[in-house]
Amino acid sequence: MARIDDYRESFRLASLELKKRNPSTLAEAAGVDIRGDRERTELLVPFLGTKHIVAFCPDIDIRKENATEEVSIPDKILIAHYLLGATGKKNSGNLITFRQIPDGHFYFDAFQRRARDPFVSFFGSNGRLFAKCAQEMGATPVENGDFGMEFRVFPRICVQLVLWEGDEEFEADATILFDESIQHQLPVEDIAVLSGSVVYRLIGLARRGQ
Repeated sequence: MARIDDYRESFRLASLELKKRNPSTLAEAAGVDIRGDRERTELLVPFLGTKHIVAFCPDIDIRKENATEEVSIPDKILIAHYLLGATGKKNSGNLITFRQIPDGHFYFDAFQRRARDPFVSFFGSNGRLFAKCAQEMGATPVENGDFGMEFRVFPRICVQLVLWEGDEEFEADATILFDESIQHQLPVEDIAVLSGSVVYRLIGLARRGQ
């Protein structure tokens, strides 16, 4: 598991790279709004249903719009990497699993522990709760599994969580699917972190509602 110092260094490097880029070009490729002027340029980046402000001057700063809550360093890294990796292309509509992502097999066990396993453990016997919490996060139903929901994590990145409920005869099962375009936008490590972010937000919503 990455240490906090590793996260800080990753964000520092991403911030340095963002400073080299043209904010208008980044905004167009990422499908996000831009505001301000040369003295105070900001990008408005929707991330899991919450708008985040990425300020470029004097240094890169990422915060939630209309909120005092601090943005976690892993989330800051995801947002920065999304802006750096955005290609401007729309989703292809072709879904792939984590294993099908280049080098996905190297991170597969960590991906399972971070995302798929907690998802099945918490929602495996309560698909309706999963669907309810997913809709609260802005997800839309898809015809896949017993309960399938699609999350627009970033403007150009969607993730599907698919659940087959368990019963007396069969254990619950689940899969997490990605549009194949994700492999050209985010490193495989970020895709695992992003998947975990979706799952733990779902679990957090469910626990607050209990």
